[in-house]
Amino acid sequence: MKVLIVDDELFARRTLERILSDDAEIIEAQDCYDAYTMYEAFHPDVVITDIMMKGGIGGDWLIDKLLQLDEHAKIIVCSGRQKTDLLKYKLMGAKYCIQKPIKYQELWDCIDAVI
Repeated sequence: MKVLIVDDELFARRTLERILSDDAEIIEAQDCYDAYTMYEAFHPDVVITDIMMKGGIGGDWLIDKLLQLDEHAKIIVCSGRQKTDLLKYKLMGAKYCIQKPIKYQELWDCIDAVI
């Protein structure tokens, strides 16, 4: 399984990598533009993205662009935003929204559900 992790914070990417690396090939992007390019090149099975990122382009842009490219893209949002705010991203097409800090079992439950 290939997983694309998108987060501008290195610590967040490393945390997800530690959780997933035994069972997944990890591809990382620190911004949404790189993530879009990597999605085209590597066709990951799952994308895990933050929403709020430096540079003004956030996960909401990425969700929209990935679903235009591949209407079956499996996107999981991991964000520090409030749960009520995360509903917006489910309506945009994200399969699941997880609130940070990430819980190991919750993340795996979401991945198992989309795969």
